[in-house]
Amino acid sequence: MLHLSYSAQTQKRDDERWLLQQCDIHEFYHNMKQHSSLCDDLSAMSRSSLVLNAVQHVVDHTYLCGYTPCHELLDSTISWLLGKGLAVTVLVALALLLFPTLFVPIFRNNMNHLADRRMHQLYNAPYGTNHYGKSHPWSGEDEDTGAHTHWL
Repeated sequence: MLHLSYSAQTQKRDDERWLLQQCDIHEFYHNMKQHSSLCDDLSAMSRSSLVLNAVQHVVDHTYLCGYTPCHELLDSTISWLLGKGLAVTVLVALALLLFPTLFVPIFRNNMNHLADRRMHQLYNAPYGTNHYGKSHPWSGEDEDTGAHTHWL
């Protein structure tokens, strides 16, 4: 981008060289009358540095999003989504709304199951599940009948 800017500044200065030479002629300058400020501007620009002008142009026209300003990219994206991509916009909005509703309970249930298994291994069955399955007082009874209420 700096090379393009430098080349454009060089081409502009070459194009203005004839007019600058004519502005040095006293009669031409006075014949310009109200347009003599053009000669003054050309004279000032001819004394400026091409490299610094090119760097200033690059800094002025460099954006965070590349060669175009970010707001223009955002505007074009929104106009596409509202124009041609209305169906895509609706699908994305529905997915964003339904994702937590559908997948968070499934994830929470899975995490609860894993936590229950871990707690059972650490605190409820330190000698192994087979040991407690055979030695537990309710192992032969049906827990739904209420026969174990005397333990509570």
